[in-house]
Amino acid sequence: MASHFPPDLLSEQIANQIKLQIRQGDLAPGAKLPSLRHYSQIKGVAKNTVVQAYELLVADGYVEPRHGSGFYVVGVPQAPVSAERWAPALDHALAGIGIDRSAFHLAGGGHSVGEGLPPSAWLENCRLDRYMHKIGRSGLGSVFRYGDPYGYLPLRQSISQKLGAYGIEARSDQIILTQGAYQAVDILIRHMVRPGDTVLVDAPGFYPTFNKLSLQGARIIGVPRTPLGPDLVFLKRALRASRAKLFFTQSVGHNPTGSDISAETARELLALAASAGLTIVDDDALADYKPGHCARLASLDQLENTIYVGSFSKSLSSVVRVGFLACAPRHVRELVSVKTVLSLNSSPFAERTVHAVITEGRFHKHVLDLQQRTRRAVKDALRQFGKHGATVFCTPEHSLFLWVKLPGVEDAAACTRALLERGFALTPGAIFLPEPGAVSPWFRFNVGFMQDAERMSALWRAIATQQRGA
Repeated sequence: MASHFPPDLLSEQIANQIKLQIRQGDLAPGAKLPSLRHYSQIKGVAKNTVVQAYELLVADGYVEPRHGSGFYVVGVPQAPVSAERWAPALDHALAGIGIDRSAFHLAGGGHSVGEGLPPSAWLENCRLDRYMHKIGRSGLGSVFRYGDPYGYLPLRQSISQKLGAYGIEARSDQIILTQGAYQAVDILIRHMVRPGDTVLVDAPGFYPTFNKLSLQGARIIGVPRTPLGPDLVFLKRALRASRAKLFFTQSVGHNPTGSDISAETARELLALAASAGLTIVDDDALADYKPGHCARLASLDQLENTIYVGSFSKSLSSVVRVGFLACAPRHVRELVSVKTVLSLNSSPFAERTVHAVITEGRFHKHVLDLQQRTRRAVKDALRQFGKHGATVFCTPEHSLFLWVKLPGVEDAAACTRALLERGFALTPGAIFLPEPGAVSPWFRFNVGFMQDAERMSALWRAIATQQRGA
């Protein structure tokens, strides 16, 4: 039976299935893949879709074509970092040149221990292809039309229940679906920020938000992050001096530090927001990597002075970009209007796919698996950092990211440039600061990419060699 959903998504899912089989050893090096025709018949997809999937595998180094014979497994690739690709992107990112902060990570091709996404192997067991098949067959006539500007209602209802488990009371009509958390932030900035407005952000913080604010012409003030949350002494001074009305932060699973706001800091911050007329945007895109009992700002003030942003992109797939924002009823209509101007609506196909995943039982186990993987990875990463004399900003039990100073390194960007020549890419802390050209001794490490013992041993040796030569 032919599939009735986007072939580019299907080809990527097929490629990911085969990658998983190769990683797990089900397809050993030298094994021959089924012929294009045979595989298309097995999966019930167009032959061209299989061609695209095999081409992705070849491009990623998992498979090689042999003329007149077919496609054969090479194994799990260990591709080197390309200094030619990374160095220019790094320089632009440090200079704060537009969206090139994001391009720095795109240039890496997923080989950096500072990567912003989880390892693909952590997400592949979700088997999105199964749900895509189901939605493609059952949703004909609806998934390829413009949907509800608010987003697919059953998914909004499921998100309402999910937020309820966090202690956040939000009805489905207070939830707006978006194309990832990034679009949710864009909608909020377009609606709430005018050129010349002062906006507060975490420093260090999520640099794509800096990009959006800069494009909108905002004046950005970075609020120092502590292991317990935003520095409230600095925040009070900044509010008195600037009268800012908007603060973008992450209360738990902070990117890049991994810190969680303490209950005391959260209460003080919300009291300050109420007295100053400050709206807090709490970006919780990594919520699924944290246990639900972690205190979130929105659960303490019930969206009175907070707007909650969430996403499924980092827990399911960055290909299926579905995010959302939850806010007080007074904001909803105007935010939906902004969304409609920017993109008409979000993706009915992606929204229905996510809804199918989270309502059919697999998702809860998948989230628990992510949290267990993250906990183990954090424990192993902390052991490595302790062994090599590194300083860790804070030690959360669950976090995809850790904020780290390496011994003897004062300028993380300079160290990164030197390591690029040795085939390793780190992510220097200056990228996460709102001031272009800032210098920082800190690095962001993604604990999920520190599990390859051989690769990490080589990295630690390269760091030691670079430090001796500095």
